[in-house]
Amino acid sequence: MIRHIVAFDRKRGFAKGGVIPWYIPDDEAFFSTETKKYGGNVLVGARTFETFQHPLSERKNYVLTHSSTPIPGAVVVNDLQKFLAEFQEDLWVIGGAVSFEQTLDVADELYITKIDAEFGCDRFYPEYEDKFELVQESQPKSQNGFNFVYTVYRPKR
Repeated sequence: MIRHIVAFDRKRGFAKGGVIPWYIPDDEAFFSTETKKYGGNVLVGARTFETFQHPLSERKNYVLTHSSTPIPGAVVVNDLQKFLAEFQEDLWVIGGAVSFEQTLDVADELYITKIDAEFGCDRFYPEYEDKFELVQESQPKSQNGFNFVYTVYRPKR
């Protein structure tokens, strides 16, 4: 199963200048807990991986990149289609924009934290509403002055 996990604002923005423009500890904990489930395999684009400064602990990190240079603590993925065709385990796609775009059509679930604010982001999650339907939504939450909900979407049947 392929799952996306992302937090974004009202305009589907999730990054500004290469960083997340909000701080919501509960959502960071949610991301950590969820991505360690189902085998803990995460796929991330090279630029997003660079912002982490190290592989995510307790997870197997796969980095989508054009480079063939080895990355300590991660598996380099140069051919996304081949990787997805051969990968038999559950996989979390955790960003960035290109990775989300390239895997949206094969995603089985989208875990989206919707933040009720706008941050002037320059990286956006692709449009998904026509292909996916809401199957789960948390009660509204608030932390650090931000209101948000956790949602899960699945492809429309």
